[in-house]
Amino acid sequence: MKILGIDTSSEQVSVAVGDDVSISASFQLASDRRHVESLIPAIELLLRNIGISIHELSAIAVDLGPGLFTGMRVGITTALTLSDIAELPLIGLDSLQVLAHGIERVALQELDDAEIVVPILDARRNQVYWSMHRIDHALGGLLEEIREPRVGEIEELIEDLLDRSQRSVVLGTGAVKYAESLVEVPDLALLGERTGVQNFAFNPHLPHASTLVSLAAKKYAAGRIQGDPIAPIYLRAPDAEIQWLTR
Repeated sequence: MKILGIDTSSEQVSVAVGDDVSISASFQLASDRRHVESLIPAIELLLRNIGISIHELSAIAVDLGPGLFTGMRVGITTALTLSDIAELPLIGLDSLQVLAHGIERVALQELDDAEIVVPILDARRNQVYWSMHRIDHALGGLLEEIREPRVGEIEELIEDLLDRSQRSVVLGTGAVKYAESLVEVPDLALLGERTGVQNFAFNPHLPHASTLVSLAAKKYAAGRIQGDPIAPIYLRAPDAEIQWLTR
C-alpha cells in the first residue's frame, strides 16, 4: 500500500507518501499562498525521489479543510485530477483531525485519559476553527473526536472549554495567536508546555501531509473509503463572499 497525501489547507504546502506503518518520504514548503505554483512540482519531486509513478499508488488522500479557502481548493482540485488520471480512490479528512493526530506518536503517551486535545486554527476575522478529541489509552492511546469542527470567536471556544472542565492541551495557529486569552481556562496548556515535547519533524501547529497519510492508510486498510465526500469544508462563507455582502 502506498498513499499520496496532499495538504494545502494552511500557509504551507506539504506532500507525503507512505502507509499505515511508516512514511516513505515527505516534503513541505512555506508557500506564502503560492499553492498553485508549488503543489505539482512538489508532488513530482517526491515521487521521483522515491522512484515510483502515480500509477503505482494505492490511493490519494487530501485535506478538505477548514483552512485557507484558495489553498483548500487547489489541493482538492489537484487530488481529484490525479485521481481521475490514475484511476485511484480518494480519501478526504478534515484539517483539525489531521492537526490533532499530528502529535499522536510523540506526545499522547505523556497525557492521560482525563485530558483532551483541542486543535485550533486561525480562521481570521477574529474567529477560530476548533474541534475536541479524547485520549483513550484503552484503545492504544488513540484519539476519539468528541466535538465536531466548528467556527466562532475565541470567546465561544473558551466557553466551550470551560463547559467541558477537563485538562486540555491546545495546539494550532489559533492556539498560538490567542494564547493570552486561553490562559483564563483552568488547567490548559499549549502543546509542549505540559508534555515537555518540543522537537518535531514539522511544525506541530499546522496540519501536515504525513499525518494525513497515516490516517488515510488506516481507513484504506479497513476498507472505509467508499463514498467519501470530496468537497471543501468551509464552516462559513468564503472571505470573498463575506466582503461582497459587506459592501
